[in-house]
Amino acid sequence: MSFRHRIILTGGGTGGHIYPALAVAEQLKADESVEAILYIGAKGHLEEKLAREKNLEFVGLSVSGLPRQLSGKLVTWPFQFFNAVNAARKEIDRFQPTAVLGTGGYASAPPLMAALLAHKKVAIHEPDAHPGLANRVFARFARLISLGMGQASENFAQKDAWVVVNGNPVSERFLMPPNRTDALRQFGLAENKTTILVTGGSQGAVALNKAIYDLLPMVQQDNVPLQILHQVGEKNWQALQANLDGELLKSSFYKPRPYFDRLEIAYAASDLTVCRAGAMTIAELFVSGMPAIFVPYPFAAQDHQTFNARYVEAQGGAQVIPQSELTGRRLYEAIVALHNNADKLARMKRQMLSLARPRAAVDLTEQLLRMSRQQSSSTN
Repeated sequence: MSFRHRIILTGGGTGGHIYPALAVAEQLKADESVEAILYIGAKGHLEEKLAREKNLEFVGLSVSGLPRQLSGKLVTWPFQFFNAVNAARKEIDRFQPTAVLGTGGYASAPPLMAALLAHKKVAIHEPDAHPGLANRVFARFARLISLGMGQASENFAQKDAWVVVNGNPVSERFLMPPNRTDALRQFGLAENKTTILVTGGSQGAVALNKAIYDLLPMVQQDNVPLQILHQVGEKNWQALQANLDGELLKSSFYKPRPYFDRLEIAYAASDLTVCRAGAMTIAELFVSGMPAIFVPYPFAAQDHQTFNARYVEAQGGAQVIPQSELTGRRLYEAIVALHNNADKLARMKRQMLSLARPRAAVDLTEQLLRMSRQQSSSTN
């Protein structure tokens, strides 16, 4: 009888920790040798919603991040963590995984700890250029360390681990986008204009939104051949209507949306994006060949978005505007400068494509299954 894999995936808190796990889950589901998949994350958080949407078995733990400041939570947190580890250990004993993959975030810590206590060897995937706390802690016990960005390798020098730069796994739909003409048609946009995609992630970003509200009259007044696709965020949609006059909302060059269900279509329609610098956003930009103006979220843990953005900027695929320096005028001038320099924009596009790792999900899945077989042979 051929070997049957039983895989636990864990990671959460932000999309950058969840989407790599879901991309691996896509690949695992397509492999006939995989008998079962279980996702363990934080109860009631984004990973639960997304995992259930993908029809994955999900177990939620009552867990929160380690408090970084002195407070009453610092006293109660160890007990909460201990209880979460115990709950995760029960699930591991029930499920009997052949491999456990953690993709970062505080939600991954209890399952990874429980896996080690149960003598299950683990793998981790670090999506960012600057590793998070959970992955830095558990990397020393991992057999496989997968990296989303090569810059992170300087933080992982474990002698007994296989360290490999896979890139960040993205959903297969980003690898098969529509052509530009069809994508533009879906948004009612013109083919003879430079299209700017603005997105602050699924929740939107107030700072980016304000800069866009401020620059729209400049585009209109200067009659620059630009058109803007703008993911405002569901919670910011009413503020958009209040901040912009009706003429701009009805204009042909500005297409705001609360949320893009098919972001790959928006990428296909666009020539440049203005966005945050989360690891998964960057991975999607790479495979889409999309030049970027990054405005890193300044309050991200350990300022990892700035590390991510500066890494891509150093490779020639992006420019960075710190949020502290962001204004409508500054952003407008940066966009117009790139619009007026088609050669530079083309070079940036080539650089982004050169950084793409379209096989990241496939490669990480193959490595995980190889580790799964090795675990079986070493523990039985």
